[in-house]
Amino acid sequence: MRYRRVMVPIALAVGIGTLIPAATASAKPGGGNSAAAHLCQHGGYLSLVGSHGETFTTVGACVSFSAHDGQFATGKFIVPAGKTLTLSGAHWVNGPCDVLTYGYQVDFGANVAVASKNNVCGNAVLAGAVVGPFPTAVLVRVFLNDMGFPPFVSCNVTSYNDGVRALVTGSNPYTVGIKDSIFCSEGANTPFNFFGNPANGNLEVTVTIS
Repeated sequence: MRYRRVMVPIALAVGIGTLIPAATASAKPGGGNSAAAHLCQHGGYLSLVGSHGETFTTVGACVSFSAHDGQFATGKFIVPAGKTLTLSGAHWVNGPCDVLTYGYQVDFGANVAVASKNNVCGNAVLAGAVVGPFPTAVLVRVFLNDMGFPPFVSCNVTSYNDGVRALVTGSNPYTVGIKDSIFCSEGANTPFNFFGNPANGNLEVTVTIS
């Protein structure tokens, strides 16, 4: 199995990785003692990321963000400061024919490709990756990009693990399943029913935060 490692200097290692539930945590201006602000205390800021990718190097910065109506990221993989996220056991499933690329995104930045396939139908074992460690907590999303089945049909559909064409099960390690566009017939906002099994998609990958 091949792995790709992306690294930046470590500042401090605290906490474990989480996939935060769907509800947001926020506080109104002046609400420094709110429940959301309390999340920043006792090293909590090292495991928090703002909903737009904001990161915090001090508890004060985190409390200030919360007190000014900031919202913490939800529904994605949060990698605490000093920790890494590993993609492993990745494979194409159910014989996809479209041109596909899978990878990850950090703090809503550029998508980083890990493995791709051409328009030949079939299953395959894919490369993995190690993302991090980082000096602050970061938000990581797994993506699947579909370019269609050229030359017959082309598109550019990107779905993420927190979208309606994905299913995440388990709890560190997590299993992520993402469905392709089915020959460009369905977009990233078209829900797909996995019937509770990530293997019913076209990408299946294990995510571990450690």
